[in-house]
Amino acid sequence: MKICPVVLLLVLCASTGAVVKAQTLPASTTLPADTTLPADTVMVASETMPGGFELFPEVLASSHQALLKGLPMTPAISEGVLNAPVKQDTEPKPLTGKDRLTLFWNETYASPGAFVGVSAGALVDQLRHTPAKWDGDGSGYTRRFASEYGQLATRNVIHDGLAGITGLDPRYVVCKCQGTLHRSAHALKMTFTTYSKDGRLTLDVPQLASAYGSGMVSTYWYPHNQFSPLVQGVQFGHEQMGEILLGNLVHEFGPDIERSLHLHALTARRHPRPDDDD
Repeated sequence: MKICPVVLLLVLCASTGAVVKAQTLPASTTLPADTTLPADTVMVASETMPGGFELFPEVLASSHQALLKGLPMTPAISEGVLNAPVKQDTEPKPLTGKDRLTLFWNETYASPGAFVGVSAGALVDQLRHTPAKWDGDGSGYTRRFASEYGQLATRNVIHDGLAGITGLDPRYVVCKCQGTLHRSAHALKMTFTTYSKDGRLTLDVPQLASAYGSGMVSTYWYPHNQFSPLVQGVQFGHEQMGEILLGNLVHEFGPDIERSLHLHALTARRHPRPDDDD
């Protein structure tokens, strides 16, 4: 702008005499008007001149206010530097006694998926008429539902109880691998094995005992002349192992299926995309 050189020239002319007095002398010292300064005198720039005289206080005050208004405060270093991403621990934490009781309660009484599985199993037995003696009074499905639920409760009691005694983790550990085949193989492997306290893969004896034990126990509320613990009970154990494998597959692929079917539509419904005109 053209006015800037003019203003700068006026300021320099008006402040020449005052700036000459701003040297290394004490502030209370006043130089006479006819005093000649040595050629090697070092000048000190300062806003406050000797004797308490301020150099253009109005200009300095207005410039300070303009700087405060125009420039934001310098952020702290902790605010300016991006925080390092926190690594999420995907390993399950060790279970306490209370955690094991809570897990048993959720798996047996508070799991909608467990009741869906029990209902489906009762429906299969209803279609197969197993056992046929329960079809006589019209309450066959109710008895079969109660039988399936009894097997589930017995299996969870044996599984969680033996896992607590041996220190094994009864929970399913999701595979860290990629690919449908690898993850399916992991679900199959976790049907018969589990991890110990030191992280080693070991045979899941509590799970095997719970599957076949609940199958054998269930034969005692079936007609005794048709069902034997060592025959039909073992067969029921095979079915229980198949249900465990199916449950592992649900744990492994269930979150992915849920995200692909529901999450995108739910997110779009809750947070609609803005129009281009907005």
